[in-house]
Amino acid sequence: MKKIRYVILALLIPIMVAVACVFSLDKYLDYKNNKMMEAKDLYPMLHDTVSLVKDKGVYVNNYLAHEGAILFMGSSELSHSTRQHPDYYFNTGRTKNKALAIGRAYTQSLQHASIVGSLDNDIKNKNIVLLLSMQWFMEKDGVTADHFLTRFSPVQFYNFMSNPVVSKSTKKKYARRISYLMKEPGEYKAEALYANLYLNNDVAHQCLKTLLSPYFKARRVMVSLKDKGITYKSLRHLYNKTDQSHDIAGKIDWDKEREYAKTEAKNRVGKNIHRLGNRNVYVDKGYYREYMKNKDEVFKGFYSYVKLTDSKEYTDVRIFLDTCRDMGIKPTVVLLPGMPEFYDYAGIGIKDRRAFAKKLKNIAGQYDSKFLDLTSRENERYYLRDIMHLGTLGWADLCEQIYDIYER
Repeated sequence: MKKIRYVILALLIPIMVAVACVFSLDKYLDYKNNKMMEAKDLYPMLHDTVSLVKDKGVYVNNYLAHEGAILFMGSSELSHSTRQHPDYYFNTGRTKNKALAIGRAYTQSLQHASIVGSLDNDIKNKNIVLLLSMQWFMEKDGVTADHFLTRFSPVQFYNFMSNPVVSKSTKKKYARRISYLMKEPGEYKAEALYANLYLNNDVAHQCLKTLLSPYFKARRVMVSLKDKGITYKSLRHLYNKTDQSHDIAGKIDWDKEREYAKTEAKNRVGKNIHRLGNRNVYVDKGYYREYMKNKDEVFKGFYSYVKLTDSKEYTDVRIFLDTCRDMGIKPTVVLLPGMPEFYDYAGIGIKDRRAFAKKLKNIAGQYDSKFLDLTSRENERYYLRDIMHLGTLGWADLCEQIYDIYER
């Protein structure tokens, strides 16, 4: 009996020590991160368009959402390619709410649903803006498995799946898409297995789920700890608030901002107006040289195979909106335009684009959301800086509309 007791103790003591260490580290990181979030100048973190703590984290998003930040969720348009980016309006001391830009290339609706579902439920006002790009809907399968895996976040996944406010129905839809996209999960085998087990209610799967429950709980703790560790490392390198200031005096004069945007756009496009087919294209001259020059034959009918109204991305948009509804969030859904001169030439005509916009408007109308359809501005010169991304005038216009919604 004594030998058995010693063996049990020998097994239990290391486990207890490990648990105590993890618990202590978790509390330490919470304490240090909270202190630094209050003391540090967060502008560089907010300004970082490839930030792990925003795109794949939970801690920073929750902290700033508690502070009332407007979460701009999109993809490559959120790069700092113009001076009219939301950061330059909402993070310069001229608004009551900061902007938190989340997303980069290949971040799409399902990943943004993960981010929303991972937010704390005690945040009173979650200010969510989803920027929908037409390019997300050009593939029948929506986001590709490879692209989704590059943006997937385990800590957001576990927070989503354990969120008591998110309905079982929404979790089932979410888990089904995760399972579909993770047929080859790579480093995320645990999350793929969790999603599969959640979808199956037979005895065998439920028994396996029960047996693996301690492992999944431990996995969730560890990925949460990793998120806090990455946050700690990021915050350590920031200056204190007293040492840096990015504030601009006065209020935003939107009329002046639009005039400045037009002037800047003219310089970006240049004096020599470029052409595609038999139409002028007012795109940034650098973009034209690199991606469009002498490629008329390449682009002619290039996207004629695309059916914009038939894509799994619509399923993911609904999952995003279902998540918002479950959590009592009234999101602002923004439909971004594409450049008509290019897409007409490439095979996606005005009828297709209008049908696409109408379908998304109808979907958004089924939820308590605000829908901003910017495709009506697609013919406005300088609204876009290339064939798909908002330009100086486009960003100034959108930021003013968001300002009117959340600031006034």
